[in-house]
Amino acid sequence: MTNRKLIYLVLILVLAVSISACRKNTEVVEEAPTTPPVEEPLIEAPEDEKVVIMEEFRIMVEEERASASELKEFIDQNLPVLGQLEGNKMVSALEKVLIRDLQGVNEDLWELNSENELEEIVKDFSASDSIMFPKESIEDISDPELKAFVKNIFDNHYKLISLEGMFEAIIDYQSLRIYDPKITDEWKEYLALRSIDSENPPFIDGALNIDFDSLADRILKTENYLNRYISGERQEELIELYENKLMAYFKGLPNTPIAAYDNKVIFDNVLKSYEKTSMSDGYVTSAMTYLYLEDIRNNNSIIDDNILAKADGYINEAIRTLREYK
Repeated sequence: MTNRKLIYLVLILVLAVSISACRKNTEVVEEAPTTPPVEEPLIEAPEDEKVVIMEEFRIMVEEERASASELKEFIDQNLPVLGQLEGNKMVSALEKVLIRDLQGVNEDLWELNSENELEEIVKDFSASDSIMFPKESIEDISDPELKAFVKNIFDNHYKLISLEGMFEAIIDYQSLRIYDPKITDEWKEYLALRSIDSENPPFIDGALNIDFDSLADRILKTENYLNRYISGERQEELIELYENKLMAYFKGLPNTPIAAYDNKVIFDNVLKSYEKTSMSDGYVTSAMTYLYLEDIRNNNSIIDDNILAKADGYINEAIRTLREYK
């Protein structure tokens, strides 16, 4: 290891110790919710009434295994008289139920859409427009049972995306932002962060759906959030998403390689993205990108097995640092 890289590694450790204190205080993303927010009441319910409401909610979630639609109805009815801490708990529980029920929703969808009516509706759309099934196209569905089911999907914080030629449901995080006025900044920014991917997924069918600079921007936004809310309720989930994105950024995807197949020379757009990311101050991601870039340059810009193994090491070091220096 060169003296330069050794010095840089020492700087990384110093950075990791102080990273939470020096992190920028800007929000992850500034987009406003696209749907009307929950109206904020002038006066919240008394504390004893809040306790009763939250106990009823707890029973629905833990003992009755309520569906997402049932929870949504309860939340919409009661959240206006509650505070942000109660809002956090409700949104957290709703997200968990949406995740829990997702597989079942998709199995029912695939059975009802066995004739591929949804795919037929969008077949004449442009490629970019047909990734998401447009909500307004629900009226074009002729099968009444499928139509009602798809409407229910959209009404309950899901949306439809085309993956490998078939539509399936994903969580519509942007729609969950209707609860922004009744949740804390931590949860507002969490929903905003997740909505970036649900509005424009980074990966589609084994390929990047965005460019490398945009992927790097999302990685840095995730790291920023992780270090601003070091005891956040969704730390592990976001670290996993961070790892998946960093792996795609450093190693590419099956249908979006980072180097040419014939000579294994790194593509110019990827190299320039690494150079840009390595210059961002105060991020573990940038430090690891700098070290990775040095290795690539020292290998004559060839992406071989040795370089990819180094990528794995830097990815692991980034994850370790984010977890250890919380």
